[in-house]
Amino acid sequence: MSDLDRLRTERDSRQAHAACADTTRYSGAINRYLGVLGYHAEDAGKPAPGRVPPGVVAKTGLVLVGVDDSPISYTAVDHAAIEAELRGWDLRMIHVPGGRQSAQDAGARLLERLTERVHACAPSIAVTSRIVTGSAASRLLIEGRHAGLVVVGHRHGAASSVFGVSVGERVAVDHNGVVMVVRIPGWPPGPGFAARPIVVGVDGDDSPAVGFAHGEAKLRGSDLLLLHAGRTPRIERVDTAGGVRMHRRFVAEDPAEALIDVSTQAAALVVGRHGPGGIPAGLLGSVSRAVVQHAHCPVFLVG
Repeated sequence: MSDLDRLRTERDSRQAHAACADTTRYSGAINRYLGVLGYHAEDAGKPAPGRVPPGVVAKTGLVLVGVDDSPISYTAVDHAAIEAELRGWDLRMIHVPGGRQSAQDAGARLLERLTERVHACAPSIAVTSRIVTGSAASRLLIEGRHAGLVVVGHRHGAASSVFGVSVGERVAVDHNGVVMVVRIPGWPPGPGFAARPIVVGVDGDDSPAVGFAHGEAKLRGSDLLLLHAGRTPRIERVDTAGGVRMHRRFVAEDPAEALIDVSTQAAALVVGRHGPGGIPAGLLGSVSRAVVQHAHCPVFLVG
């Protein structure tokens, strides 16, 4: 039996088990990836409590992910595929190889491996891939003009990568849609990752970040934590809106530090791309930049 056949057999077994359990849409997806790809076999098939929400899944759409042959890039593909599955969207991978023919050939093999990786866990996702030339950031921005979500990996350590931190930050600034920067220093996670909440930094309840975070929490069937940073801490409040349980937490500390601290217990952070009032083009807001560089979970940049 090939490795891919073995992965598919494990996937089918876990799906049969999960079908008998009460699960959220996100916990079913994340547990399948953690189990089939060998992250934490002992945790797979243990869904978080709660029912699948009635749905905020679009009929058409595209998740675009930039890939290279690095561990964080593989993780970025996993998260991009999960987001595509949650939404019912297509997934497209793009790779920028070096100029030599050997690099082109290696890039083609990489895209084949990653496509098999996605289909081993989620065969229903329509996956396409492209090898492109030029600047990685520029190509992502061009290819992502019609994408509903662009995903990039955040590179750790001193090694450089075509889809490393500088590319991620540029795309986060210049793309006019939602960008997900996959930053997970401790991946694979421990038990209970699928039950973690979405956390959003709040500077106004009508901000695009809050609206997106609410929709993402509803899609996943998870709680939403709204983090208000200010001079005076207040008692945490809990209410429900639109089928999502919302926790409002008020902390008297720097917003970036508060978000980074809570990121160790979050499934994802959502932050506005720019601070209140906007900032010059080509720059992230100070909070957004700090979170992208130091968070312990994926970060959505919105607005």
